[in-house]
Amino acid sequence: MTNRLKCVFVVAILAIGCGAGEEPSVDGTGLVDLLPTASSMDGWQIADGPTEYDSEGLFEYLNGGAPLYLDFGFQGMVHVRYQLGDDPLASVTLDVFDMGSELGAFGLYRSGRPPEAEVRPWGAEGYRSGTVAATWKGSVSIQAQADDEQPELIEAMEALVARVADSVDGGTSLPQIIDVLPSEGLAPTSERLVAKDLMSHAFLPGGVLATYRVADDEGTVFFSDLKGEIAVTEAMAGLRAHHEQWGEIVDEIDLIGDGGFQFSDPGLGSGAVVSTGSYVVGVHGGLSSDVQMDLLGRLVDSLASSPME
Repeated sequence: MTNRLKCVFVVAILAIGCGAGEEPSVDGTGLVDLLPTASSMDGWQIADGPTEYDSEGLFEYLNGGAPLYLDFGFQGMVHVRYQLGDDPLASVTLDVFDMGSELGAFGLYRSGRPPEAEVRPWGAEGYRSGTVAATWKGSVSIQAQADDEQPELIEAMEALVARVADSVDGGTSLPQIIDVLPSEGLAPTSERLVAKDLMSHAFLPGGVLATYRVADDEGTVFFSDLKGEIAVTEAMAGLRAHHEQWGEIVDEIDLIGDGGFQFSDPGLGSGAVVSTGSYVVGVHGGLSSDVQMDLLGRLVDSLASSPME
Protein backbone atom coordinates (compact mmCIF):
# COMPACT_ATOMS: atom_id res chain seq x y z
CA MET A 1 0.00 0.00 0.00
CA THR A 2 1.41 3.39 -0.97
CA ASN A 3 1.56 6.20 1.57
CA ARG A 4 -0.39 8.37 -0.88
CA LEU A 5 -3.32 5.96 -0.98
CA LYS A 6 -3.32 5.56 2.79
CA CYS A 7 -3.46 9.32 3.23
CA VAL A 8 -6.34 9.60 0.77
CA PHE A 9 -8.38 7.00 2.66
CA VAL A 10 -7.67 8.44 6.11
CA VAL A 11 -8.49 11.97 5.00
CA ALA A 12 -11.63 10.70 3.29
CA ILE A 13 -13.08 9.08 6.39
CA LEU A 14 -12.05 11.97 8.62
CA ALA A 15 -13.62 14.41 6.16
CA ILE A 16 -17.02 12.77 6.20
CA GLY A 17 -17.02 12.01 9.90
CA CYS A 18 -15.77 15.20 11.48
CA GLY A 19 -17.51 17.98 9.60
CA ALA A 20 -20.35 19.01 11.91
CA GLY A 21 -20.05 22.50 13.28
CA GLU A 22 -17.87 23.98 10.51
CA GLU A 23 -18.89 26.75 8.16
CA PRO A 24 -20.56 25.78 4.85
CA SER A 25 -18.02 24.87 2.18
CA VAL A 26 -19.81 25.74 -1.06
CA ASP A 27 -16.83 27.66 -2.48
CA GLY A 28 -17.98 31.07 -1.32
CA THR A 29 -21.53 30.66 -2.61
CA GLY A 30 -24.31 30.35 -0.06
CA LEU A 31 -26.79 27.53 -0.50
CA VAL A 32 -29.67 29.99 -0.89
CA ASP A 33 -27.83 31.59 -3.81
CA LEU A 34 -28.00 28.27 -5.66
CA LEU A 35 -31.80 28.21 -5.70
CA PRO A 36 -33.70 29.17 -8.87
CA THR A 37 -36.01 32.13 -8.34
CA ALA A 38 -39.75 31.71 -8.78
CA SER A 39 -39.71 34.55 -11.31
CA SER A 40 -37.60 32.36 -13.60
CA MET A 41 -40.30 29.66 -13.59
CA ASP A 42 -43.42 30.63 -15.52
CA GLY A 43 -46.56 29.92 -13.50
CA TRP A 44 -44.73 28.96 -10.31
CA GLN A 45 -44.41 30.60 -6.90
CA ILE A 46 -42.53 29.83 -3.71
CA ALA A 47 -44.96 28.37 -1.19
CA ASP A 48 -42.46 27.69 1.62
CA GLY A 49 -38.95 28.90 2.35
CA PRO A 50 -36.20 29.25 1.57
CA THR A 51 -35.40 27.95 5.07
CA GLU A 52 -31.87 27.17 6.20
CA TYR A 53 -31.06 24.46 8.76
CA ASP A 54 -27.94 23.70 10.78
CA SER A 55 -27.21 20.38 12.48
CA GLU A 56 -29.68 21.05 15.30
CA GLY A 57 -32.45 22.06 12.93
CA LEU A 58 -31.74 19.00 10.80
CA PHE A 59 -33.20 16.76 13.51
CA GLU A 60 -36.44 18.75 13.41
CA TYR A 61 -36.65 18.60 9.63
CA LEU A 62 -35.58 15.00 8.99
CA ASN A 63 -36.65 13.39 12.27
CA GLY A 64 -34.92 9.99 12.39
CA GLY A 65 -32.95 10.55 9.20
CA ALA A 66 -30.55 13.14 10.62
CA PRO A 67 -27.79 10.79 11.91
CA LEU A 68 -27.02 9.49 8.42
CA TYR A 69 -26.50 13.03 7.13
CA LEU A 70 -24.35 13.97 10.12
CA ASP A 71 -22.22 10.83 9.71
CA PHE A 72 -21.47 11.91 6.15
CA GLY A 73 -20.32 15.37 7.27
CA PHE A 74 -23.46 17.55 7.03
CA GLN A 75 -22.66 21.28 7.26
CA GLY A 76 -25.97 22.93 6.44
CA MET A 77 -28.97 22.81 4.14
CA VAL A 78 -31.66 24.96 2.56
CA HIS A 79 -35.25 23.87 1.94
CA VAL A 80 -37.74 25.43 -0.45
CA ARG A 81 -41.11 24.40 -1.85
CA TYR A 82 -42.20 25.58 -5.31
CA GLN A 83 -45.94 25.61 -6.08
CA LEU A 84 -47.58 25.49 -9.50
CA GLY A 85 -50.28 28.16 -9.69
CA ASP A 86 -52.71 28.24 -6.77
CA ASP A 87 -52.83 24.50 -6.08
CA PRO A 88 -50.99 23.68 -2.81
CA LEU A 89 -50.98 20.00 -3.79
CA ALA A 90 -49.12 20.69 -7.03
CA SER A 91 -45.68 21.42 -5.65
CA VAL A 92 -42.04 20.39 -5.80
CA THR A 93 -39.85 20.29 -2.69
CA LEU A 94 -36.17 21.06 -3.19
CA ASP A 95 -33.50 20.40 -0.55
CA VAL A 96 -29.87 21.39 -1.08
CA PHE A 97 -27.25 20.07 1.35
CA ASP A 98 -23.67 21.16 1.95
CA MET A 99 -21.99 17.90 2.99
CA GLY A 100 -18.59 19.44 3.64
CA SER A 101 -16.69 17.32 1.12
CA GLU A 102 -16.98 15.51 -2.18
CA LEU A 103 -16.92 12.19 -0.34
CA GLY A 104 -19.75 13.23 1.94
CA ALA A 105 -21.92 14.31 -0.97
CA PHE A 106 -21.12 11.12 -2.90
CA GLY A 107 -21.75 8.93 0.13
CA LEU A 108 -25.12 10.50 0.86
CA TYR A 109 -26.21 10.34 -2.78
CA ARG A 110 -25.30 6.69 -3.24
CA SER A 111 -26.92 5.72 0.08
CA GLY A 112 -30.32 6.81 -1.24
CA ARG A 113 -30.08 5.79 -4.90
CA PRO A 114 -32.56 3.02 -5.80
CA PRO A 115 -31.06 0.27 -8.01
CA GLU A 116 -33.75 0.76 -10.66
CA ALA A 117 -33.38 4.55 -10.86
CA GLU A 118 -33.24 6.25 -14.26
CA VAL A 119 -29.87 7.89 -14.91
CA ARG A 120 -29.81 11.64 -15.51
CA PRO A 121 -26.91 13.80 -16.79
CA TRP A 122 -26.79 16.09 -13.75
CA GLY A 123 -23.74 17.00 -11.70
CA ALA A 124 -21.32 14.14 -11.09
CA GLU A 125 -24.21 11.65 -11.04
CA GLY A 126 -27.96 12.05 -11.18
CA TYR A 127 -31.10 9.97 -11.11
CA ARG A 128 -34.87 10.09 -11.16
CA SER A 129 -37.04 7.44 -9.51
CA GLY A 130 -40.77 8.11 -9.66
CA THR A 131 -41.44 11.43 -7.94
CA VAL A 132 -37.88 11.73 -6.58
CA ALA A 133 -34.76 13.16 -8.22
CA ALA A 134 -31.25 13.65 -6.87
CA THR A 135 -27.70 14.50 -7.82
CA TRP A 136 -24.39 15.53 -6.28
CA LYS A 137 -21.51 17.73 -7.35
CA GLY A 138 -18.55 18.95 -5.35
CA SER A 139 -19.61 19.02 -1.69
CA VAL A 140 -23.28 19.58 -2.53
CA SER A 141 -26.07 16.99 -2.50
CA ILE A 142 -29.36 17.95 -4.17
CA GLN A 143 -32.67 16.20 -3.56
CA ALA A 144 -36.13 17.00 -4.92
CA GLN A 145 -39.58 15.46 -4.70
CA ALA A 146 -42.77 16.19 -6.62
CA ASP A 147 -46.20 15.82 -5.00
CA ASP A 148 -47.22 13.37 -7.72
CA GLU A 149 -46.31 12.29 -11.25
CA GLN A 150 -48.14 15.03 -13.14
CA PRO A 151 -45.95 15.78 -16.18
CA GLU A 152 -45.71 19.48 -15.22
CA LEU A 153 -44.40 18.60 -11.76
CA ILE A 154 -41.90 16.01 -12.98
CA GLU A 155 -40.60 18.37 -15.65
CA ALA A 156 -40.15 21.16 -13.09
CA MET A 157 -38.52 18.82 -10.57
CA GLU A 158 -35.94 17.64 -13.08
CA ALA A 159 -35.28 21.19 -14.28
CA LEU A 160 -34.75 22.44 -10.71
CA VAL A 161 -32.23 19.72 -9.90
CA ALA A 162 -30.36 20.32 -13.16
CA ARG A 163 -30.22 24.09 -12.64
CA VAL A 164 -28.89 23.84 -9.10
CA ALA A 165 -26.25 21.30 -10.16
CA ASP A 166 -25.12 23.61 -12.98
CA SER A 167 -24.65 26.39 -10.41
CA VAL A 168 -22.40 24.33 -8.13
CA ASP A 169 -18.63 24.47 -8.50
CA GLY A 170 -16.92 21.10 -8.66
CA GLY A 171 -15.84 18.29 -10.92
CA THR A 172 -17.92 15.46 -12.32
CA SER A 173 -15.58 12.54 -11.60
CA LEU A 174 -16.21 9.90 -8.95
CA PRO A 175 -14.07 10.10 -5.79
CA GLN A 176 -10.58 8.69 -6.24
CA ILE A 177 -11.07 6.16 -3.47
CA ILE A 178 -13.49 4.24 -5.71
CA ASP A 179 -10.76 3.73 -8.32
CA VAL A 180 -9.03 1.01 -6.29
CA LEU A 181 -11.93 -1.40 -6.85
CA PRO A 182 -11.24 -3.99 -9.59
CA SER A 183 -13.30 -3.05 -12.64
CA GLU A 184 -14.01 -6.55 -13.99
CA GLY A 185 -17.36 -7.78 -12.70
CA LEU A 186 -18.13 -4.54 -10.85
CA ALA A 187 -21.87 -3.80 -10.99
CA PRO A 188 -22.50 -0.25 -12.28
CA THR A 189 -23.23 2.37 -9.58
CA SER A 190 -22.97 -0.26 -6.83
CA GLU A 191 -20.04 1.38 -5.04
CA ARG A 192 -21.07 2.86 -1.71
CA LEU A 193 -19.25 4.76 1.00
CA VAL A 194 -20.09 3.82 4.60
CA ALA A 195 -19.27 6.47 7.20
CA LYS A 196 -18.90 4.13 10.19
CA ASP A 197 -19.62 0.62 11.50
CA LEU A 198 -18.89 -1.09 8.19
CA MET A 199 -20.79 -4.39 7.86
CA SER A 200 -22.58 -3.38 11.10
CA HIS A 201 -19.41 -4.01 13.13
CA ALA A 202 -18.50 -1.29 15.63
CA PHE A 203 -14.82 -2.34 15.41
CA LEU A 204 -14.74 -1.46 11.69
CA PRO A 205 -14.68 2.26 10.86
CA GLY A 206 -16.01 3.64 7.60
CA GLY A 207 -15.16 2.02 4.33
CA VAL A 208 -16.29 1.07 0.84
CA LEU A 209 -18.81 -1.55 -0.33
CA ALA A 210 -19.41 -2.71 -3.90
CA THR A 211 -21.38 -5.41 -5.70
CA TYR A 212 -19.77 -7.82 -8.16
CA ARG A 213 -21.57 -10.03 -10.66
CA VAL A 214 -20.04 -12.98 -12.49
CA ALA A 215 -22.41 -14.90 -14.77
CA ASP A 216 -25.52 -15.38 -12.64
CA ASP A 217 -23.70 -15.08 -9.30
CA GLU A 218 -23.46 -11.98 -7.13
CA GLY A 219 -21.37 -10.97 -4.14
CA THR A 220 -20.29 -8.00 -2.05
CA VAL A 221 -16.73 -6.73 -1.63
CA PHE A 222 -15.65 -4.34 1.11
CA PHE A 223 -12.52 -2.70 2.43
CA SER A 224 -11.80 -0.53 5.46
CA ASP A 225 -8.70 1.29 6.67
CA LEU A 226 -8.03 0.58 10.36
CA LYS A 227 -5.08 3.02 10.40
CA GLY A 228 -2.83 0.82 12.53
CA GLU A 229 -1.52 -2.69 13.12
CA ILE A 230 -3.17 -3.10 16.52
CA ALA A 231 -6.57 -2.05 15.20
CA VAL A 232 -6.23 -4.45 12.25
CA THR A 233 -5.35 -7.33 14.56
CA GLU A 234 -8.31 -6.55 16.81
CA ALA A 235 -10.69 -6.24 13.85
CA MET A 236 -9.57 -9.54 12.33
CA ALA A 237 -10.01 -11.20 15.73
CA GLY A 238 -13.47 -9.66 16.04
CA LEU A 239 -14.49 -10.89 12.59
CA ARG A 240 -13.17 -14.37 13.31
CA ALA A 241 -15.07 -14.52 16.61
CA HIS A 242 -18.24 -13.30 14.90
CA HIS A 243 -18.11 -15.95 12.18
CA GLU A 244 -17.19 -18.68 14.65
CA GLN A 245 -20.25 -17.77 16.71
CA TRP A 246 -22.78 -17.37 13.89
CA GLY A 247 -21.31 -19.58 11.20
CA GLU A 248 -18.18 -21.57 10.54
CA ILE A 249 -14.53 -20.93 9.73
CA VAL A 250 -13.96 -23.05 6.62
CA ASP A 251 -10.27 -22.58 5.86
CA GLU A 252 -7.26 -20.37 6.49
CA ILE A 253 -5.84 -17.99 3.85
CA ASP A 254 -2.06 -17.61 3.74
CA LEU A 255 -1.24 -16.37 0.25
CA ILE A 256 -3.31 -13.18 -0.06
CA GLY A 257 -2.19 -10.02 1.72
CA ASP A 258 -1.21 -10.70 5.31
CA GLY A 259 -3.54 -13.68 5.54
CA GLY A 260 -7.04 -14.31 6.81
CA PHE A 261 -9.76 -16.93 6.61
CA GLN A 262 -12.71 -18.25 4.64
CA PHE A 263 -16.09 -18.60 6.34
CA SER A 264 -19.65 -19.78 5.87
CA ASP A 265 -22.44 -17.67 7.33
CA PRO A 266 -26.21 -18.33 7.35
CA GLY A 267 -26.98 -14.74 6.40
CA LEU A 268 -24.01 -13.69 4.28
CA GLY A 269 -23.33 -16.98 2.53
CA SER A 270 -19.75 -18.01 1.84
CA GLY A 271 -17.03 -15.42 2.22
CA ALA A 272 -13.47 -14.54 3.05
CA VAL A 273 -11.59 -11.83 4.94
CA VAL A 274 -7.92 -10.88 4.81
CA SER A 275 -5.78 -8.06 6.12
CA THR A 276 -3.20 -6.16 4.13
CA GLY A 277 -1.19 -3.42 5.78
CA SER A 278 -3.68 -1.21 7.61
CA TYR A 279 -6.65 -2.55 5.62
CA VAL A 280 -9.23 -5.24 6.22
CA VAL A 281 -10.61 -6.57 2.93
CA GLY A 282 -13.51 -8.97 2.54
CA VAL A 283 -16.00 -10.60 0.20
CA HIS A 284 -19.20 -12.57 0.75
CA GLY A 285 -22.29 -13.75 -1.09
CA GLY A 286 -23.03 -16.10 -3.95
CA LEU A 287 -19.75 -15.92 -5.87
CA SER A 288 -17.75 -19.13 -6.12
CA SER A 289 -14.73 -19.61 -3.87
CA ASP A 290 -12.31 -19.23 -6.81
CA VAL A 291 -13.93 -15.96 -7.87
CA GLN A 292 -13.89 -14.66 -4.30
CA MET A 293 -10.18 -15.43 -3.93
CA ASP A 294 -9.44 -13.77 -7.27
CA LEU A 295 -11.36 -10.64 -6.25
CA LEU A 296 -9.57 -10.43 -2.91
CA GLY A 297 -6.20 -10.82 -4.60
CA ARG A 298 -6.93 -8.13 -7.19
CA LEU A 299 -8.21 -5.68 -4.58
CA VAL A 300 -5.23 -6.29 -2.29
CA ASP A 301 -2.87 -5.68 -5.23
CA SER A 302 -4.79 -2.53 -6.17
CA LEU A 303 -4.58 -1.16 -2.64
CA ALA A 304 -0.83 -1.81 -2.67
CA SER A 305 -0.09 -0.22 -6.03
CA SER A 306 -2.66 2.51 -6.58
CA PRO A 307 -1.10 5.74 -7.90
CA MET A 308 -3.81 7.89 -6.32
CA GLU A 309 -2.63 11.33 -5.30
